[in-house]
Amino acid sequence: AFFIHGDVSAGGPADYMYAHARQFAASRKNVVAVALLRPGYYDRNGRQSTGSDNGRRDTFHAGNNRAVAGAIRELKQRYGARGAVALGHSGGAGTIGVIAGSDPGLLNGVILAACPCDVAAWYQSRGRRGSHSSQSPVDFLSGVAPGTAIVAVTGQADDNTRPELASDYVAKANARGLVARVQIVGGAHNFNGPLSAAAVAALAGMAR
Repeated sequence: AFFIHGDVSAGGPADYMYAHARQFAASRKNVVAVALLRPGYYDRNGRQSTGSDNGRRDTFHAGNNRAVAGAIRELKQRYGARGAVALGHSGGAGTIGVIAGSDPGLLNGVILAACPCDVAAWYQSRGRRGSHSSQSPVDFLSGVAPGTAIVAVTGQADDNTRPELASDYVAKANARGLVARVQIVGGAHNFNGPLSAAAVAALAGMAR
């Protein structure tokens, strides 16, 4: 099970997923949980991923998404994993949403927490102009392998990645015959409270 953090645009270490991964693995047999640092990000122990976080603004380009996909593939091989599921928050959800379609079958299931699933619409809602190099989960739905489980969880008070982004994405996924559901919970954008509880519970359902 992979845990992928968000953009942490306010700066500082990006290691808030470590505790979630630790807890997840501790309570399960035959499950390896890995919290990945996205390219250019660092943790509070000074460990840093190679690559660039691009000023923590536009992290949605192909190079970064490919780097994360490569790390997942490598770790799956290293552990001889039968399957893999991933939970991504915010920008991390954008990353694994793209990977589900760009590398079909690499992940058996994805939990998209507070997902900017349509990056162009997300930028527009934030009054920002996106970059043409941004990759968006909604544009990769055609590549998602049938049978891949998708759960999009967003807080109803999230004014960053608004709930409609998740709902619209899931509607489009369902229209393609994919196994996708949306869950709107209490709380806002940060990965805590109802959002983290619902996302981790959904991941646990997939990791059986």
